[in-house]
Amino acid sequence: MALMICEACSTAQSFSILRSDATCHVCGAGEEFLAPVSEAESEAGVDQSDTVLLADDNDELRETFRLWLSATRWDCRAAADGETTMNALDADVDVLVLDRRMPDLSGPEVVERLSETEFDGQVLVVSAYEQDTHLSEADVDGYLTKPIRRQTFVETLERMVRPDEDEPDE
Repeated sequence: MALMICEACSTAQSFSILRSDATCHVCGAGEEFLAPVSEAESEAGVDQSDTVLLADDNDELRETFRLWLSATRWDCRAAADGETTMNALDADVDVLVLDRRMPDLSGPEVVERLSETEFDGQVLVVSAYEQDTHLSEADVDGYLTKPIRRQTFVETLERMVRPDEDEPDE
C-alpha cells in the first residue's frame, strides 16, 4: 500500500501499488491529482518536537490531518468530542486544532473552558462555518475555513509555534 495525498480535495488515502488506475476515494479525481507521501517525508516525523491535539467529530478528517502531519515532526493526539478534548488537554499540547461543532461540548464551549486545563498553547479553529460573534480570530490564535489544503494546514501550524522563523524558500 502507498500513502497518497489528493491535491484536488486534500485528503490522505492508501492505495494498492498494484493498481494503475487510481482515483481519489473521496472526490473521484484522477491519478494526476494524487501525490505520494515520500518515504523521506514519512521519516521526517521521527524527530517530533511539537504536540497537536486534533479535535473534530469527523473521523475521516481527523485521520487526514493526522496523515498530513505524520509526514512532518508533529506528535498527534485525537479527540472526537468536546469532553474528550478537555480531558486530553495538558501542558504538553502545543496546538489545539478545534472544530466548531462537536458532540458534548462545542468548539466555542471548549474555548471558554480552556482556563480549567493545564493547556497553555495555541488554538487553531478549522471549521466549515465562517467566523462570527460566537467564535472568531479574536478568541483564538488562528481560524481556517474548510475545505483547506494540506500545505495551508501544515504551514499555519508551523507559523503558530514558530512565528519568528523565516518563511521557507519556494
